[in-house]
Amino acid sequence: MLISKSQTKKDTKSDQCTVWGYDFPSKLLSFATAYINGRYPDIDRVSNLDCEGIYYVTGGSGVVHSEFGDFKIIAGDVYHFKKAEKYWVEGKDLKLVLVNAPKWTINQYKKVR
Repeated sequence: MLISKSQTKKDTKSDQCTVWGYDFPSKLLSFATAYINGRYPDIDRVSNLDCEGIYYVTGGSGVVHSEFGDFKIIAGDVYHFKKAEKYWVEGKDLKLVLVNAPKWTINQYKKVR
């Protein structure tokens, strides 16, 4: 199954973060790309309560601020998010590939303090 970039769903999360979702019929995983230039989320932290996630950095640089520490990321790095991990991200022209398992849904995504 091919999903072309023209079929992606653009989601502007904030002035600093845009996500392009590739929607395919799987409940096992999801795939997206993202661009972060600044802080995401703008305030507080976020958590995916039901899925694990992987950020693969394709460009730029940043820092993942997690409950487990602060981790600098650059092109070629992978960061694995545990289920329910609380975090926020600082990016400088940060380009990411995002993979979640099981499939990411808005209902399990929460902003937290």
